[in-house]
Amino acid sequence: MKRAIILAGGPLEDCDQVEISREEGDFVVACDAGYLAAERLGILPDLAVGDFDSYCGQINPAVPVYTVPAQKDDTDTMLGIRIALERGYREFLLTGALGGRLDHTLANLQALVFLREQGAHGTILSNRHIVLAVRNETACIPKRPGWYLSVFAAGGRCEGVTLEGLQYPLQDAVMTAGLPVGVSNAFTDAPQAKVTVRDGALWVVLAKEGTAPQR
Repeated sequence: MKRAIILAGGPLEDCDQVEISREEGDFVVACDAGYLAAERLGILPDLAVGDFDSYCGQINPAVPVYTVPAQKDDTDTMLGIRIALERGYREFLLTGALGGRLDHTLANLQALVFLREQGAHGTILSNRHIVLAVRNETACIPKRPGWYLSVFAAGGRCEGVTLEGLQYPLQDAVMTAGLPVGVSNAFTDAPQAKVTVRDGALWVVLAKEGTAPQR
């Protein structure tokens, strides 16, 4: 499946250790200051987009630039996502999407749900976190020793939530956005965990051990 790599403008110290192996057919979009992430990761984007209020440096002449007004409905990251969707991409990898302003972090988490609603899959990678959205389906998460797994309702009521292959399982449960009952689960000896939601959308967050918890 063709993959779109979306480089958002979050802090470099949150994504500078992410390993991305560009493959044939990948479409790389640097969103505003995401161009700094492209330089740090050694990736030449196929497109740079945004209002460029966060990045004012030079852009490689080989990279097409799509500039938009600062007053717009979409964030620069969402703009990059929409462009990739229009070009037929349905597998998305985002980095530089966490660790900065809380409002933009929340917007990027919502973008994962938006992608599932469009029939696409998105994953956010940072140095210490992996985030994906699960909507009306089952997701299989390969076991990651040294990582926690948390599940949150992404908005409304989520019914038929089942967690398997985890220390604290659930069976046909209801989760809502008003009660964070799915924090800090742990993998078992099973080779993978399964996260199922029959009706609704969940965020699945993997956090690397050693990341300081907020009590």
